[in-house]
Amino acid sequence: MTASLKPSAGAARKDMGAGASQPTTRRAIGYVRVSTDMQANEGISLEAQQSAIAQYCDLHGLKLVRVYQDILSGGKDRRPGLQDALTHLDKGGDVLVVVKFDRLSRSIRHFCELYETFFKDGAKELVAIRESIRLDSALGRALINILLVFAQMEREATGERTREAIHHIRQSGYHFGKVPYGKKTIPAPDNPRMKILVDDEDELVVIAQLKAWAAQDVGITEMAKRLNAAGTPPPQGARWTKSLIYNLRLRLSHIQPRPINERPHTDEELKQRMVELRKRGHTQAQIAAILNELGFLPLKGRRFTENSVRKLMVRCVETQLLTPRRFLEAMLERMRQEHEAAGHSERFSRPGYPKLAKVLTEAGYSTPKGRGRWWPAQVQQLLEGRFDRYYDRASRSAVRIQGT
Repeated sequence: MTASLKPSAGAARKDMGAGASQPTTRRAIGYVRVSTDMQANEGISLEAQQSAIAQYCDLHGLKLVRVYQDILSGGKDRRPGLQDALTHLDKGGDVLVVVKFDRLSRSIRHFCELYETFFKDGAKELVAIRESIRLDSALGRALINILLVFAQMEREATGERTREAIHHIRQSGYHFGKVPYGKKTIPAPDNPRMKILVDDEDELVVIAQLKAWAAQDVGITEMAKRLNAAGTPPPQGARWTKSLIYNLRLRLSHIQPRPINERPHTDEELKQRMVELRKRGHTQAQIAAILNELGFLPLKGRRFTENSVRKLMVRCVETQLLTPRRFLEAMLERMRQEHEAAGHSERFSRPGYPKLAKVLTEAGYSTPKGRGRWWPAQVQQLLEGRFDRYYDRASRSAVRIQGT
């Protein structure tokens, strides 16, 4: 029983031999997934999936090149094993084989993105061994959407059951979760399966020492140095750090958090400006200086620093913060600067619309009609500003979603 897209073009090609034609052996990439470390350690589910994929490939004359795996929830879009499998498929595979569609994804949106990107044109084939649905028909695509609805519903129901169980444990007076510094857990007297919190005398001594040092105006950098020198074990990691002590004292209410600034700009404007400056080739230190000069303020603190810019840039997704036009303009400006810095005598020439269309497609931008592939004429209209209103609205919506 299989579910597959329409056969790839490679499946139809023949190699002409002496007096007879023989089909080209198609290359298969396998992908297996479990959700928890416990399942992975037991190995049963992973091994069963790998065995099923190997048997299927052997039965249908596919050459199984490699099987990739993840130990992550199917609701997560970014999984290292899946990304490697898709990259291998794109560069040198014909068929992606999974045991069930929910191994590939439990998110309708994510599955649709994968389908549109890798399988819609039929160049690559997707096979789910246990589900008998063909995705090259409208009925097949409708049925797989139904399957994914139930897969997503089960994932969300599992999360709800987990939250309800945790709430019940805590309402009953037991502890669940990370143990705060200064406490430790012991079995509950009335229910040894559950845990309760009690004071950890050794850690309380450290907390009292931190409070005494603070009264003596000892800085937290010096506090960390003294604790490390004394060999005092930290709550996490190998050494006490400035941020570790700051967060601990903040949780214990020894200090108050820094006030949040009232800013004349939005997070959207700040992130867009940062991304644009990076696209123009500025370093993180230069970005911090430019933001300070232009009057931008961080959420906390008085000025941007190289370190604060670095932390913010990690959370910036360019394709969500920059519209396609701004993305191209920033890229072209950087190319112009690099051209001039290289000392070329001829004037910088902008790449043609076909090349820019390919850049937008590879960057993952959707066209105004929601398509994944850009055409040169659309790029020309984009650079003329004809789609600005549409993408400005979409960009603001994406930033709001990213900030939640």
